[in-house]
Amino acid sequence: MIPALPEPDCRYGYTAAQLEAVLGDQVDAFGRWIDGQTMSICDGAVYDPESRVNVPTGCGPHGVVAYGHDLRRFLAGRRPLD
Repeated sequence: MIPALPEPDCRYGYTAAQLEAVLGDQVDAFGRWIDGQTMSICDGAVYDPESRVNVPTGCGPHGVVAYGHDLRRFLAGRRPLD
């Protein structure tokens, strides 16, 4: 059974600090599992094509974040999707 997960700190997923808190001594195993998988980068802005500039989102910057579905798959013992 998958433990209850906190809400992600980032709009795109779980930050490195959250992954360490949730995974504990499994963080290295998750790193190997997620290697080569798609992750997101939160740099605190999104590109606005109309004005042609980056606009702050109010989220982050958090750096590389893991998608929630990937974290849940890992905790359930399932294989990566891609």
